[in-house]
Amino acid sequence: MKIRVLGCNGGSLPGYFPVSFFMNDHLILDAGSITSYLSLKDQHKIREILITHGHLDHIKDLCFLADNLFLAGSYRTISIYSSEAILLDIKKNILNGIVWPDMTKSSFQQPPVYSLRSIKKTLSLDRLSVEAIPVTHSHAALGYILSDKKGAVVFSGDTGATDELWKKVNDTKNVKAIFLECSFPSSLSDIAWKTRHLSPSSVIRELQKIKNTKIPIYLYHLKPVYFGKIQSEIKKLGNSRLHILKSGSTLNF
Repeated sequence: MKIRVLGCNGGSLPGYFPVSFFMNDHLILDAGSITSYLSLKDQHKIREILITHGHLDHIKDLCFLADNLFLAGSYRTISIYSSEAILLDIKKNILNGIVWPDMTKSSFQQPPVYSLRSIKKTLSLDRLSVEAIPVTHSHAALGYILSDKKGAVVFSGDTGATDELWKKVNDTKNVKAIFLECSFPSSLSDIAWKTRHLSPSSVIRELQKIKNTKIPIYLYHLKPVYFGKIQSEIKKLGNSRLHILKSGSTLNF
């Protein structure tokens, strides 16, 4: 499984990019930085998009990707998968013909750029099996477990303390990596709790729910304003399992 990290930050500042992963050169997970990193040629390779939840930093490039593909022409309709509630939010609040054109409809004799498809629980995409698990964040927010013949990779999406995802992880064989959010420093754990995010101290508590203590953990969604502080806290923990993800990197599992 090849994963290009297009963006992995919990906000936007110069050098920091919202969350978006490009997997196996055809699948996007979250749409925070698609057009910031991918060439137009690579944007044309996208066949499916998974969305964890409807907050702007995870969906904004649905607009700009649609614009690029529509204007360039010769595209295939991309399937956007998420919970029914999240897809409704995207259609009602973003692709509504007011904030942005409704790219789920045919126009100017061209096919729709997007097809919205509700994911109930599991999904097969090419050689990947995708399982959606509710997590503790905004309404209907999802984490994902993606599996192929070599193993599984887990994405928490934005979440606070959660349980169902870790139960699924404990029942999943050959987990190669967990991508786990960590948005705030521990000194702001009260804000993290209220906004349903994690800090280094709560990350440690979440790891105690995972039976396999050897799975590497890639931390992402660090708020740019607190990036240095969170990074320092993680380093002081001295936990060799914890790695801070970098935008622009590529990982293979």
